[in-house]
Formats: sequence, structure tokens, C-alpha cells
Amino acid sequence: MLSRAMDAPAAPAPTLQVSREGCVSSSSSRGYEIVRVKPEHYEQVMDFLRHNFFLDEPLNVCVQLVGDSRPGTCPELEEFSMGALQQGLSLMAVSPDGAVLGCVLNAVSQHEDIEELQRLADECPNPKFKLILGLLAHIEKEADVHHRFDVERVFEIPMLSVDSNCRGRGIATALLRDAVELATSLNVPLVRVDCSSKFTAMAVAKLGLEPVYNLKYNTYLPPGAEQPPFNPAYPHDEVASYVKRL
Repeated sequence: MLSRAMDAPAAPAPTLQVSREGCVSSSSSRGYEIVRVKPEHYEQVMDFLRHNFFLDEPLNVCVQLVGDSRPGTCPELEEFSMGALQQGLSLMAVSPDGAVLGCVLNAVSQHEDIEELQRLADECPNPKFKLILGLLAHIEKEADVHHRFDVERVFEIPMLSVDSNCRGRGIATALLRDAVELATSLNVPLVRVDCSSKFTAMAVAKLGLEPVYNLKYNTYLPPGAEQPPFNPAYPHDEVASYVKRL
């Protein structure tokens, strides 16, 4: 469930006062730093996601997850996002004046988490987000990377979002690269990204991740469905799991 915020204009990014302590990477030439997201940043990062990822991630757009709300409002997606943030592994790109330009949510998973994701899907009260969670659980089971690569832990990248006004500056690539470096420093043997966006798939492939599973949206039928529920706008025609051994 991933996006580079390529499909819709976003509202101005919220301003965030970020201490340079915890800086992961910095370059004056590129005009931003990448820092770890700390608890005091959670609400500001969530607000950034409401203005960007919630509005333009292909699956969110396809099912009209947030309707006409601006910024996007979906309590279930907020709770899902907060679960990743609270692992303390997420990163954000910030400008010199403290504006959030992009973020990548990271989490470490174990095999038993697949059943937890299915439980969340089964119990989700929001029918639109329930569809998305069901798809994610299906992909988890089919890709089965923990068993396929015989690893206990996987460094997951469930969300990537960049302000639509900041494209072409390498922010998505920098966030992904630093996420992979973080996984390496934690001795997690495998990085995984499920790409619901064609643009994200292109970005992770450039960093050496390889596809291990893909599912065309027009072939996915959840239990009880008569028609495929997902038909995102071109060029997003499939979801694909990409991995990289570390």
C-alpha cells in the first residue's frame, strides 16, 4: 500500500519544527534532510499523510476512501498508519524551514503478523478500508516472504508519500534508500515493499529490489464479490511485492 503522491495535487505541507538530532542524512545541495520520526512528530506526520497519501494513493482513490473530505479523513487508515509510526522506524524528509516534504513508514514484521492483518480486515467496520485490508492480507499470504526466504523478521515499508509540489527532487528515492540502510543497521535480513503504484514499483526497482509476487487488479476477487473491486487509474494495473536480501 504505497504511493509517491503522483496522482493528485496536495495542500501545502504542514510546518514542523524538527531538531537536527536524529538526522539520518543531509545534503545542502538537495535542500532537505531525512530524520527519524519521533513521538512528538506523529501528529504532524499524520497531518501530512491526510493531505497527501490519504488523497492520492491509487487504492484510496479507486474506492473513494476519504470521499470529499479535505484533508482526507479515515480513522481506520489513521489507526493503521499509527501502528507503523509507533515502531519508531519511520523517516521523513524536512526542508530547512521545517516543512515535511515526504515520509516513509517502516515496520518490522514476523510471520504471525499475517494472521493479525487478516483479523483487522475481518473486523474492520469501514467497508472501503476493509476491502483494502483484505487485499493486503491476501498479498501477505500469497507472497509469504517469511517462509519463502526462511527469515523470522522482515523490514516492511507499508507507506511512502511525497508532497506533489516536490516531485523530481529525488525525495522518494532518498527516503527508500535510507530505509534500506536502516534495515541493514538493524540486521533485518530482508526488505519488502508492496507496491500498489506503478511509480513506486519503478522507484524500488532502481534500488535493487526485485519482484517476487504480483497480482493484476482485474483478477482479484475477494470472498463474496462478483466483480473485481479495484480498478485504479492508468498506469496502476497491479500490486507487486518487491524484496531485497541484506
